[in-house]
Amino acid sequence: MPNEHDAPLEMNCPSCGSELGHFPTSQQNPIRCPQCGYCIAWDGDCWDACVDKTYPGDSARQWVLWEAGKLGDPNLVYGHDPKYYFREMLKHTALTEEGLIALRILEVGYGHGRLLHELQRWSPMAYGIDLAKPLRSAQLRPGSAILGNLLNIPFMPHQFDLVICRGVIHCTPDPQKSFGCVAEQVANKGVLYLAGLYEPGKGNLLLRKILPWSWHYPEFLRLGMASVFSVVRATMEAVQTRMINFRAFQRFYRHYKLDIFDVMSPRWTRVYTKDEVVPWFTSQGFLVQKVGYGAYVGVKTDLPRETSPARS
Repeated sequence: MPNEHDAPLEMNCPSCGSELGHFPTSQQNPIRCPQCGYCIAWDGDCWDACVDKTYPGDSARQWVLWEAGKLGDPNLVYGHDPKYYFREMLKHTALTEEGLIALRILEVGYGHGRLLHELQRWSPMAYGIDLAKPLRSAQLRPGSAILGNLLNIPFMPHQFDLVICRGVIHCTPDPQKSFGCVAEQVANKGVLYLAGLYEPGKGNLLLRKILPWSWHYPEFLRLGMASVFSVVRATMEAVQTRMINFRAFQRFYRHYKLDIFDVMSPRWTRVYTKDEVVPWFTSQGFLVQKVGYGAYVGVKTDLPRETSPARS
C-alpha cells in the first residue's frame, strides 16, 4: 500500500475549507486560517477544531461515565478486553501489527481511545478525531487527538491509508452524508473499516420505542434504567447460553449496562442492512466486503464510481 510516510499531513480549515498547510509537530502555536480567521488551538488535551459547539455530543458523555466506573468495569468495553477491538480490526482488514508501522491512520470517533492507543503502539502516524476530549486513561500520543465533528474534518482529503469509523455514523442525523465525509479521507488503495453499525433485530433498540425521547431523561435516571435492564438481559443471556455462574453473569451485566445506556442516550439511532450500506461504498469508488455484524471493509480504487464492483 503506497504511502509517502515522510510527507507531513496537510490540513484544511474546518470552518471555511481553506488550505492550512502542514499538521503541526508542536503544540506551542495555534493554527490560524488566513481566509476566515478561525483558530485551531491546543488546549492541553487535544487540538480544538470543533466549529459547531452546539452540535449534540450525546454519545461522548458515556465514555466519561465509563472511565469513572459508572457503566460497569472500566477495564472492559462492552464486556470485552479493550484489546479485543484491535484484534477484531486486524482480523477483518487482514492487516498485521507490523503492517501498521508504515500506514497513516485516522480513527473517526475514537471514543474510549483504547483502539487508537493500540494503533499508536505501532504507527507513529495514527490520529483520531472525536466530539469529546480524549480520556486521560487512554494515554493517547500527545498532539494526535482532535476535538471536532466528522462533518468538518480538518485534514485535506485522500491522505490516510487506513480510516476507521466504529459505532458512529448511525448516531448522526444523516448517516449517508457522514459516511461520505469519512470516506473522502481514504487515500487511493487505502482501506476504510466501518464497524459497529446497528442492524435490524438489535433487541436493545426496543427501549427506544418503549422509552420515547430517552436521550432527554436525566442522566441519573438513564444510569438507573441501564442497571435494572442490564440485570434482566444478563440473566436471559446466562440462561440462553447455559453459563449460569457469577463470573459469566458479571461479564454479561457489564456488557449490557454500557450497551443499554449507549442505546438510550444518542439523539439519533438508525439500523442498516447490507443492501443499504454497500451502495455507500461503491458510490465512493470502493471495493467492499461485509466482514461481520455491522462491519464492512472497503478498499479505495481509482475505478469510476459508477462501475466500482462489490464483493459479497
